[in-house]
Amino acid sequence: MSVENLGTRVRISWSDGVTHDFHPFWLRESSVDPQFRDPKTGHKLLDAEDIPLDVKVTEITQRDGTLDLQFSDGHSSSYSLDKLHQAAVHPRTDELIGKKILWDGSFSPSWYEQSELESQPAKLLALLNDIASLGFALVRGIPAELNGMARFIDQLGYMRITNNGGIEDIKALPSAKVYDLSMTPRALEPHCDNPYRVPQPGYTLLHCIRNDAQGGESALIDGLYVADRIRRDRPDLFEALSTVPIVFRYADDQAILEHTCPFLDVTEDGTVTHARFHGRCDQVTATDPAVLSKFYEARRMYSKIIMSDAAQLQFKLQPGEMFMVDNYRLFHARRGFRLDSGIRHMQQAYIDRDVVSSRQKTLLRDINAKPWKSRI
Repeated sequence: MSVENLGTRVRISWSDGVTHDFHPFWLRESSVDPQFRDPKTGHKLLDAEDIPLDVKVTEITQRDGTLDLQFSDGHSSSYSLDKLHQAAVHPRTDELIGKKILWDGSFSPSWYEQSELESQPAKLLALLNDIASLGFALVRGIPAELNGMARFIDQLGYMRITNNGGIEDIKALPSAKVYDLSMTPRALEPHCDNPYRVPQPGYTLLHCIRNDAQGGESALIDGLYVADRIRRDRPDLFEALSTVPIVFRYADDQAILEHTCPFLDVTEDGTVTHARFHGRCDQVTATDPAVLSKFYEARRMYSKIIMSDAAQLQFKLQPGEMFMVDNYRLFHARRGFRLDSGIRHMQQAYIDRDVVSSRQKTLLRDINAKPWKSRI
């Protein structure tokens, strides 16, 4: 590899063919010297405004995978060449670490045992790695009792509280008490949860306490798989799904919840970071009719793939079983069930995205890391 000080930039060329020019100010502000950056939190101790805009690198020493840099303002710091390489080729952070694996209804998932998750941190990390790559994980052996899922949640950190509370019952109720379609025996079409919330809940957990009624099977659908199919087959319709604004709305006597966004969030490099679908609460904005004609065609294709058996992983949760899904990627559904044939009683909870992301990354750093808890 080679390192060149070109005055207005430092050029580094690695043996794998990557070459990148680093701005002297960027290097100076990226200093990890403890007088400039707190070693524990990684936060800067001084303002970047105190660095001269014309700061230069005056001296470079290379040793054992490290660059030692001297700057024109008198500051010095060491830099990991591996971290500089990472900054060059992958400047964005990963919410979860792991390559995305797209799947359809033919996929055969594995199950995790709650007892092993509690006793073997490597198993918990493997589950979080599945969440990163597949967007979901299946768990058995959770106590089939009220709030039994709290044991699993405690291994990750804490749950999100909404206006419906924390751990929430999902079962058929008398009509006077129903505030959500999930509390009826009707089928629930594929959907993500609460796209009308800001921010939308990051992860959905559904735990089975009893499920002996006829029907009530669950289904999971990979929104990234659906988006990828449309992008390959009809890029014009993919563009409509990722650009036309949709209003998602929920209202009752306690709350009015609204959010406007497209079905798909896509970064400038084409990565789909968020897939939404909720056919009961979406209303496209009243935009140009020509745009809407393309959008309606796109939504029809989107819905058709999502609703197809070929895209759906179908199963029936048994007492003590639970699924955890990435609510920014997966859609879930259930078949209708008969109240006169038994009882279907689930409990549901949400976890924020930063809780799950932090848990995976701390376990990758230290396999014995403890879950995130309040310091109060």
